[in-house]
Formats: sequence, C-alpha cells, structure tokens
Amino acid sequence: MINEPRTYRHPIFQVVILLVVFGILAVGLFSSLDTSDYAPILPMAAFFVIIFLFSLYSLTLKTTISDTEISTQSLLGTRTLNWSEINHISGRGNAIKLHNMDDGVTVAPSSQLTGYEEVVEFIGAKRPDLFAPQDYSEMSRSWYGYILLGIIALFVVGTGLFLLTQAGTTGIVIFLFFLILALFIAYVTFSMPKSLALEGDTLFIKYFFSEKSIRAQEIAAINLNYRQTRNGKNYFIGIDLTNKRYTRISGIGPNLPIVFLVLKNWQKKYTTIRQTIS
Repeated sequence: MINEPRTYRHPIFQVVILLVVFGILAVGLFSSLDTSDYAPILPMAAFFVIIFLFSLYSLTLKTTISDTEISTQSLLGTRTLNWSEINHISGRGNAIKLHNMDDGVTVAPSSQLTGYEEVVEFIGAKRPDLFAPQDYSEMSRSWYGYILLGIIALFVVGTGLFLLTQAGTTGIVIFLFFLILALFIAYVTFSMPKSLALEGDTLFIKYFFSEKSIRAQEIAAINLNYRQTRNGKNYFIGIDLTNKRYTRISGIGPNLPIVFLVLKNWQKKYTTIRQTIS
C-alpha cells in the first residue's frame, strides 16, 4: 500500500544541463556565422531543434503511481488508468504498456526513468492476474534478433574477405580482426537463452545447444536489474539461487517486465505451496 502517490522522473539537473548545453551550442553556432545569409544552415538548425525537442520530451517524462491508479505525463499530456481498468498488457524490449478494454487509453512508463524497476514491481503487485504463469508457460526470444545478428556477422566476414583480397599482408591482419569480431557476435548470440518454459515447479532455460533446469525452491530471489550504458539502461533479470549461483536472462519475449513478473508469480506460487505442505 502507498500512503501517498509516488512520482518517478528524471533528476531536474539533467533537464537543466540539457538546456544549458543546447543554449551554449546554439549561441556558439549562430554567433560564428555570417549574419547576412542563414539559408545554408537552416537544415542544420532544423536538425538541431528536433534533437533538442526530442531530448527535452524524453527528460520531462514522468510516471505517478498510487493505490488507485497509474498515470504517465509528458509534454503532450497525461494518461491515467485505474488499476481495475487495466484489461491487458503489451510492450517490446524493456517497455511495458497497459491497456484498457477498448485500447482507448494506454499507459506506458518510460523504462529510462529512475525507479522504473519499482514501477514494474508495483504493477505486478496491484494486478498479479495479468502475469499468471499458466498464461505464459513458454516464452521465447524473437527470431528477428538472430536474423539481425546473422546479417551483421555475414557483413563482418564479407568485409574482412574483401579487405584480404585487396590489401595483401595488411588485409590478413584486418581479416583476422573481423573474423574474431564475427566469432564474438556468434558466441554472444548462442550463449543467450533462446526460450524459457515453466513446467510445474521447474523452470527450463533453453539454449541453442544445451538446457538447464531450476526448481522454484532453489531460487533465493528474482530481481529486475540494469546496467547503465551510453545508450541508457540495459535491463536484465537476475536469478539468485540458494547455492549462491547466479543466472542472468535478457531479450526474452513478450517483453522483459512481463517475463520478470511471470517468474516472480511462478516462484511465489510454488514456494508458498511448499511452505503450506511443510
């Protein structure tokens, strides 16, 4: 229960820094140009303005949750849903979107907000029925990601072979570099889980060439974690086992928050059953 509504937003200093940086760049750009003719720099100025508006829009997003509702606010307005109005969920990647019955209202918290993991946890606590394990007995990675990685690997190898035929000894070194890069891409691709399956109290994590199983009672905690990168937060599910081992899951569909909340409900169900029997 939340006594007072909680609001999640980007720190205000990030907005201030954005305004200051773009202000300095704008003054520097226009003061260094010939004031008699601005026509040549109009495309650059338009691009500059678009980037600024997009950044400002992203940094001013916020999400507010209470015991009765969830709302998101942006420069374009506010969207609100009572918890009881949520009919189904969707989303891709790290994002989750909440829908009412006729999709007339949707609420989608920004995954880059500070405290997004807490927002996801609260959604699961208020509407656990939306994340029933029996409705998601098998969850898998999209083939689009594998196709894209395959194209990248082929491009890398093809570029290396082209340089090999054109640059002699130097080409061999460059080819080996690109080959190692392609092998690394392949390793990352095949080392990631390709699907999850829930069968009773057992979670099966399936890879391309192997499979491992984890029983609900062997799990100490399931958390939604992230690693901060230059492109924002990169989320993953961390499973801490009672034997001190650790399993990491990412990229599994429908989307990471749904997978996380389904696994939390599944683990809670079977640990509760065991405690009741004991």
